[in-house]
Amino acid sequence: MSNAFAGFLANRREALLQVLLIAGSLAALTYTANQFVLRADLTANNRYTLAGASHDIAQTLNDPVTVTAYFSSNLPARFGRTKEEFRALLQEFRAAAGGNVEFQFVNPNEGDQTAREARQAGIRPVTVNVRQQNKMTQKRAYLGAVFQYRDKREVVPFVETNSALEYTIASTMKKLTADDKPVLGVLQGQGEPGLNAMTQLQNGLKGRYDIRTISGVDTAGVPPEVDVLLVSRPESELSTQTALALDQYVMRGGPAIFALNRAQANMRFGQARPQTTGLEPLLESYGLPIRTRLVRDRNASAVRVRQKRGGFTVMNRVRYPYIPQIANFADHPISNGLDQVVFRFVSPLDTTQVDSTAQLTVLARSSQQSGLASLPTSIRPQQEWTVSDFSGASHPVAGLLEGTFSSAFAESDTLSVERTKSPDTKLVVIGDGDFIVNGTGRRKQRLPEGNTNLVANSVDYLAGDTGLISLRTQRVTSRPLMQLEPTTKTVLKYLNVLLPILLVIGYGLVRYRRNRAQRRRWKDAGLST
Repeated sequence: MSNAFAGFLANRREALLQVLLIAGSLAALTYTANQFVLRADLTANNRYTLAGASHDIAQTLNDPVTVTAYFSSNLPARFGRTKEEFRALLQEFRAAAGGNVEFQFVNPNEGDQTAREARQAGIRPVTVNVRQQNKMTQKRAYLGAVFQYRDKREVVPFVETNSALEYTIASTMKKLTADDKPVLGVLQGQGEPGLNAMTQLQNGLKGRYDIRTISGVDTAGVPPEVDVLLVSRPESELSTQTALALDQYVMRGGPAIFALNRAQANMRFGQARPQTTGLEPLLESYGLPIRTRLVRDRNASAVRVRQKRGGFTVMNRVRYPYIPQIANFADHPISNGLDQVVFRFVSPLDTTQVDSTAQLTVLARSSQQSGLASLPTSIRPQQEWTVSDFSGASHPVAGLLEGTFSSAFAESDTLSVERTKSPDTKLVVIGDGDFIVNGTGRRKQRLPEGNTNLVANSVDYLAGDTGLISLRTQRVTSRPLMQLEPTTKTVLKYLNVLLPILLVIGYGLVRYRRNRAQRRRWKDAGLST
């Protein structure tokens, strides 16, 4: 009995010793893991790995950046994922900054005081749909953040789901730490859209650029402090003096973006006619004019049109080839990573006139199933389209020129031309001026992110700030279905219906033949015994 008891105690001591050894090993492993953090990003586009530009921004922080994130709880899954992604990226920034990023998450719905603090900080609640107990209800939610650095403060009033969160954080920190902002001049005075009509573009750039409207250039010229000039959709033809002022801005090395309409579309009368902007001589001289044609593309947006069905008039959505969804982009910092850009009555670029003094990069093209329409032309959505309307190759609709350029007024005898040759500079030419216009009032609309990103990336590139361009387009992208020929669609439709039936019939025949063969074998075996 005593031997058995002694053996029991020995086994118990051995078991206790093993438990203590395991616990000690786990404690040592936990301590080591806390000292040496291993991060692994398994996303397809390295969504949780900071880019080099973000590392540079984080490492230049001389003082802590304090982030107060106001996020409501108990929200739908997509908002919860955004919150966790935001938290994970802040942790990455804190690691890159050596601890100079401090953050906390606050739920404003916990009490009136925290909600009041969020509103006073500039974060307004938004209404989101929440499904509870098989019913859809609406809930007021907060999804914003306040960044503070020294005596400066920046507010992100709404953190969008599926947005470029790393760009949001990095650009906000850059705004706080930047001493001087480049000047973006926006030409006005010829019917161009005002800044209040381009709110998405303005909101995306205003923190890092000093955005100024530029007018009266026919007498005063473009101010010398302008770093990048945007000329977007002038509705009236520019005077010769205004065109000369823009030309001389380019001749002194000023980079510019020309987003111009060469077609005047009237949906009410279903007609599009040629439009003259007064900038045609400049683009001809620089080597990248916009043609007086319209691009039509099978990969296009849908519009609502009235159609008669029997004795009734109904509203249907039909593909409208004159609003193409461009998804063919160059591998260039401006266009790389763009999802799609939706143009309205875009004209193609003439790339045959580029000479050896400049390098051309076609930033965006229509699809291979596209064509051109000469102006004037009918633009009625109800018209019937044929295969021949889209039989042409892809057409360039946005391009970048880099090099030296000759003045459009170099041989003028009546104008005082100060410079006839430019130093190395950059120009972006786009065959549509409406694609970045949100509008105002009741006609205001939200644009696809790719539209504003194309111009915002162009501004960054022309200003020499390419660090954050790739971050702006780092988001969850759409995967549009490939456009198919009508014959292919018909074949696939019937195949989709008949193939399952044929498979079931085939499986039944195989089972029947196999069972019959097995019965024969059994029968033969029974006869032989």
